[in-house]
Amino acid sequence: MRPDVRRMLLIQAGNLLLLAIAAGVIVTAVDALTAYATGARDEPDAGGALAWISLAGSLAVMVLAILAYRWTARGERYAPLFAVLGWAVLWLPLSLALGAASGTPLLAYLATLVCGAGIVLSLVALGSKKPR
Repeated sequence: MRPDVRRMLLIQAGNLLLLAIAAGVIVTAVDALTAYATGARDEPDAGGALAWISLAGSLAVMVLAILAYRWTARGERYAPLFAVLGWAVLWLPLSLALGAASGTPLLAYLATLVCGAGIVLSLVALGSKKPR
């Protein structure tokens, strides 16, 4: 396999990972909103404004991840910028979802590590040659 093809596959794998994490956050936010609406909640604030913020942010990340995936497939030079923006926007919804789902704020720090690594890898992909 040629190095540029391998690099393209890694970039696209990162875009798909961004898409998958955003989909998981959407599922968590919808679950929190459903629990809040049906009254089956343990914490009174679990499905309030934080779940709406998490849902809206992760939907925005889904759009950015799809743009990054499609533009990378077309060979656009600045497609990784959408991935960088997607990882940066994903930080808040992911940290809210991990903090609410686990009940401990320590797991929310994992969101910082995951999103930081995604930003760094996307910036590395942006600084390299045009993916064709």
